[in-house]
Amino acid sequence: MRRICLLVLALGLVAGADPTFTILHTNDLHQALDGLPRIAGYVAQYRQEHPDTVFLDAGDWFDRGSSLALVTRGEAIYGTMATMGYDGWIPGNHDWAYGGARLHELMERYPVPVIGSNLAGTEYPLPGNVVPFLVKEVAGLRIGFLGITLDTYGQSPKARPYIQVRDARESTTRAIRELQARKVDLIVAVTHLGFERMKHEADRKCPTDLELAREFPAINVIVGGHSHTAIQEERIRQVYAETGTIIVQAGASGRYVGKLVLTVDPATHHIPRFDVALVNPSDQPEQPETAAFLAAQYAAHMPDAKRVVGTLAGNLERYNAGSWYAELLRAQTGADLVLLPVDAFYKEPASFPKGPVTVERLYGLFFDRHLVEYHVTGSDLLAYLKQPAMVNRLNPLHDRGRPFTEDALYPAGFTARFDEATKEVIVDLDPAKEYTLVTPWLHSWRNLLDRAENGLPPRAAAAEANPLPGLACRDRKLLPSSTMSLMVQAGTTDGLVFSRLYPEPRPDWAVWKAYYETERKR
Repeated sequence: MRRICLLVLALGLVAGADPTFTILHTNDLHQALDGLPRIAGYVAQYRQEHPDTVFLDAGDWFDRGSSLALVTRGEAIYGTMATMGYDGWIPGNHDWAYGGARLHELMERYPVPVIGSNLAGTEYPLPGNVVPFLVKEVAGLRIGFLGITLDTYGQSPKARPYIQVRDARESTTRAIRELQARKVDLIVAVTHLGFERMKHEADRKCPTDLELAREFPAINVIVGGHSHTAIQEERIRQVYAETGTIIVQAGASGRYVGKLVLTVDPATHHIPRFDVALVNPSDQPEQPETAAFLAAQYAAHMPDAKRVVGTLAGNLERYNAGSWYAELLRAQTGADLVLLPVDAFYKEPASFPKGPVTVERLYGLFFDRHLVEYHVTGSDLLAYLKQPAMVNRLNPLHDRGRPFTEDALYPAGFTARFDEATKEVIVDLDPAKEYTLVTPWLHSWRNLLDRAENGLPPRAAAAEANPLPGLACRDRKLLPSSTMSLMVQAGTTDGLVFSRLYPEPRPDWAVWKAYYETERKR
């Protein structure tokens, strides 16, 4: 009996000797700023008790979420994340939202390691902290990390001269070869590929995490993003049994921090045991440095962020949001007419949900743009709007479904309707009259490489802009106030009243849309 007890004890000591370490991970934070100090607090507290811990993020920091990140062109979230103790991260497909020059600049300013196995610089060298792979000593193990972001976008060096995305499979092959040459005990792939293919990606060639695991058995762990999947333990273990690879992903918007605890056999490099969890950080203490950095960003760039300037009494449909915004700009500028492209506001949701509208929310719904004024005759404006490439954009449903190109124009001061009998678009403008027309300039940070710090492009650049090329006009000029300065002023002075110009979609819109789609197919 004594020998049996000693044998059991010895086996327990051997098993206990296998090194154990933790991977904490986030993905698809999408400018969800409020929860970051608590995520950082959880990670700091966990690391005090478990020092053999690696903290990773799998990309998509930008777009959606708080508009403070929009106003600061990404710095509010990138800089905040740099205080949170990440050991490395990768960009997602949304992280070029403020342009490659800005992404390059933020990477240089906040030197957290970027694991860019399929990133490259073409005209500009990558920042020094962008590495093709990473090797870390953790719990006595050599852990190799590679990073692969979605290659569906950004493979053109011309389109992305600052940071280009290269082929995912070729880059994975190269990174694995490099890590194996360095005798790592384990390979962890940090990916922004998606757990499985999403509905709109049916034709994409870039692999998903599941496909990557099947094609590259040398990868032991995949820490993923892109598909916003909060993968549950049962599914993780099922995939591990099928592929030999552990795939984890923690949902989106900071609702969870993923926790993966790995025990590794150092002789075989196999993983005899692992535990997974999705941790809700909402009840964790805030990390002071992270909270202070974020508070400083609000103070500097949006001090009135939490001020309520209006209330949506009910859901505001996209077509009513566009019509309301155009009418507000007309009233605030004193223009006769306004042409508002759908890209001047957040067009992704079908409607904006009811509830209080703070300054921060306002900036996220209705984007800040420079405004350009034109003096035009009715005849010239009619000629411009009646062009085949323009006239159907006056249908508010032009941003709904293909082959529509999501570039609807919302007018204020005139209307456009479809005559079913004549198949003609009727625009109620007086050809003999002269009008003052205002429209926003839809700048793109992808094309403006001046590295302006925050908010809008410089006024000098905007003064040269012509948002309506081909329109005959005179006295084109840049207005002194931008769209949001006008809107915030109206909201703080009188409060914003959100009206629904159309309680229901106008009957001719659907007929017009169907006719346009039929003509496009011919």
